[in-house]
Amino acid sequence: MSQHAGGGERRAVLVLGESDGLGVALMRRLEQAGTPAKAAMSLSDSEMAAALAERRWGAVAVVTREDVLALRLTLLSAHLRPDLPLWVTMFDRTITRELHHVAPAVHVISPSEIAAVDMAEQCIALVGPPASRGRNGVRIVDDALRLLAGAGAGLLIALLLEAVISMIALHEGVVDALYFSTRSVATVAGTPGAASGGVWFKVVSALDTLAALLLVAVFTAALVRRLSRQRLTTLLGSRAAPARRHVVLVGFGQIGFRLAQELRRRGVAVLGVEQDPEAPCVRLARAAGLPVAIGRGDDREVLERVGIRRCAAVAAVTSTDLVNVAVGLAASDLAPGTPIVLRLGDGEVASETDSLLHLGQICDAHKIAADTLAGAIELQLSHGEAAQPRIGSSP
Repeated sequence: MSQHAGGGERRAVLVLGESDGLGVALMRRLEQAGTPAKAAMSLSDSEMAAALAERRWGAVAVVTREDVLALRLTLLSAHLRPDLPLWVTMFDRTITRELHHVAPAVHVISPSEIAAVDMAEQCIALVGPPASRGRNGVRIVDDALRLLAGAGAGLLIALLLEAVISMIALHEGVVDALYFSTRSVATVAGTPGAASGGVWFKVVSALDTLAALLLVAVFTAALVRRLSRQRLTTLLGSRAAPARRHVVLVGFGQIGFRLAQELRRRGVAVLGVEQDPEAPCVRLARAAGLPVAIGRGDDREVLERVGIRRCAAVAAVTSTDLVNVAVGLAASDLAPGTPIVLRLGDGEVASETDSLLHLGQICDAHKIAADTLAGAIELQLSHGEAAQPRIGSSP
């Protein structure tokens, strides 16, 4: 059994929650520091209560990606062992605030924010000083929006063409030409005097009207499609997708969302890429003013669409190591020399990627969060005082 600095026996840490990811990283980190720890994962309520009843614990850590599970385990622990310091990982800030009201002594941290701060610093070190917002331009990445804009531009061209030929063939003024051309393109009424126009005028006008009919149909279909689903990017405003000097952020989970917020807070333009349009953080992106493109981040067409050749850096932060490696390979092939940051664990995939592929900066999000959480727990066990970790929360 390890000892305190003053020679006393160090009390153990009970780790509740998930048996992989951050839970494993935290156990490893505590063991390396000589702090005894026991994992109690996937237990029933009665088994959990029995484990909590043991008197050897000096602190409890609830570690899970699911906020609902974290809340249940926290309430159970706080009820059965109110005497123990309790550390909890939580993503949702609303639940965090409510939890503080119920159990003020609970220490809540956000692993996604801890990792996001570290990864944001890596991205900024690769990108350099952020460009002013106006210099990032605007890119259309949504299919429906692209179709809507294209059909709208086509209708405008058809209108102008009808107005010009009316001015030439029928000698109309600019205002009258635009007025009657609008009615003609909209198939409300034909241009007065069109019957007296030359053959070339009638042919061009007929073709222009047919093209306008097709464009109206396409425009209407695109508008309906655009309005019937989440609008994750816009042409103007904070959710406008940047065209250049931005960070392409593949994987819009908890870490991806917090990383996008942190980069935006530091003045760096971001464009998220997420395969699942129903992912919880995709729904949060709209309220947060973050642009997101739906698609596979390792798909070359998707990477081209989000501006891989003109971006400042690529950050692959999905929860799957091999997917992040695939994104890095596709990005380095399409845009050689583009800085890449990969979220990888500390297993064989990370080692092989670092030694063989040399794709870019590698970040172990679980290790970063585990180091911060373990350091705070150890400090509390050693000195009997709570030490809140630096989580870099953005407003």
